[in-house]
Amino acid sequence: MQGITMTGITKDFFGKLALQDVDITLKKGTVHAIVGENGAGKSTLMNILSGTLPPTTGEITVDGEKAVLRGPQDAAKYSIGMVYQHFMLVPTLTVWQNVILGSEPLKHGYTIDKSTAIDRITKTCETYGIDLNPERLVGDMTVGEQQRIEILKVLMRDAEYLILDEPTAVLTPQETEQLCDNIRALKKMGKTIIFISHKLEEVMDIADEITVLRLGRMIGTVPAKESTSERLVQMMVGRDVQLDGYPMAIEKGDVILHVENVCTERTQFSSGLQNISFDLQAGEVLGIAGVDGNGQTELVDAILGMTRISSGKVEKSGVNITGKSSSQIRNSGVALIPPDRHSQGLVLKNSILMNSVMGCEADKRFCQGGLLRRRGLMDTMPTVLQEYDVRMPSIEAKVSELSGGNQQKVILAREFGVRDSDLVIAVNPTRGLDIGAIEFVYKRLEEQKAAGKAVLLISTELTEIMRMSDRIAVFFKGRCMDIIPRDQADITRIGSLMMGIQEGGDRE
Repeated sequence: MQGITMTGITKDFFGKLALQDVDITLKKGTVHAIVGENGAGKSTLMNILSGTLPPTTGEITVDGEKAVLRGPQDAAKYSIGMVYQHFMLVPTLTVWQNVILGSEPLKHGYTIDKSTAIDRITKTCETYGIDLNPERLVGDMTVGEQQRIEILKVLMRDAEYLILDEPTAVLTPQETEQLCDNIRALKKMGKTIIFISHKLEEVMDIADEITVLRLGRMIGTVPAKESTSERLVQMMVGRDVQLDGYPMAIEKGDVILHVENVCTERTQFSSGLQNISFDLQAGEVLGIAGVDGNGQTELVDAILGMTRISSGKVEKSGVNITGKSSSQIRNSGVALIPPDRHSQGLVLKNSILMNSVMGCEADKRFCQGGLLRRRGLMDTMPTVLQEYDVRMPSIEAKVSELSGGNQQKVILAREFGVRDSDLVIAVNPTRGLDIGAIEFVYKRLEEQKAAGKAVLLISTELTEIMRMSDRIAVFFKGRCMDIIPRDQADITRIGSLMMGIQEGGDRE
């Protein structure tokens, strides 16, 4: 049989089953998508297929031959290659240098044969319709171009089966469309694509078949043409989930956040902010769209006093907070959902209880005479954590013992349920969460908006920005390209702005 068959695949991590008796058939020359919530077993299954992990039990056959995959080198012998979500490139090297790493052609047995390397790369690019300049420095290239390098690396090693792990997670809409065109072209050439993604509309557009995993078990495989997003969500979660729609209509109030001509210094790793200006009103969500690394982090740091503003000013509720300390700004009524809950939102070795009041220890409910009162904590926090549906073995358990979704709920409970605020800054608030947890975060953000708070939403998920935002500001290299009312926003226009292209086709 042509294709890959995985039969009875089970993976046991010290008594915890990540996969249990999974059967899946990947037909030759097709695009096969694998979807599921976080923890469903998608990555574990693909790591087994790519040779990174051995299965506890089970069998794999490739083109009818039983395959024993003890490492990526074994997988390569069976023409299996994996393109990881986080690229493995050296930014200070050129395209051709990155592509040949680990399989360098040699001249006279000891020096790298550059001309042979470039010739091979050029021919492979021509064969598969990949547009890349071998001499360009990788650090100067867009995310989409860097991804094409990763795909080229796999194709250069004669892979017939390509595993793409969340390949569109950091791409603009136009780059996503180009990737899908490349995938269709590879399929026409007989390649088999295994496509891991959580973007269901994208999956239904590109795949021939879709396999759904839930909690390490295979729920089923369905033809993409017969699928709907509702059906797939039901298979993934076991219930209906509503993530689509438009932002809730709320009457806007006073300006809570005023940012005027803010600039920050350029550094080796950042273009800084360049004359950023906007107002954010009570009862409004302003979404900041853009590919990661285009000034979103600098904006949050500037507002929170964590980086120096070289010119311009930031006002909160009419008060100039430029130059104030981060703690002063936060205590003026700013709730924050940080981008990385592990390194910025929680202290993993501390208890759930202490994490739930971190930064709010001076609250009179908890503090007396400069000391935390356990009785005050226990009078309040169990109820708050229950309200935010934090599922925990014990309030004294380490927060590291919780799932990602429950860790994020601890942060929401602290920032929304404990901290007194009128401004919410949410940075990629659903990153790494499953569909059910995403729905929960959306609901809580809308509650903050309905309560008359101003919400600044920074997200690399364009569907999230479109779903939640009343207005959308698009960032590119530290500049605000435009601010668009939601009813005038469309994916094509926003995607062009994310690439630095103004209306009319002019590139910044």
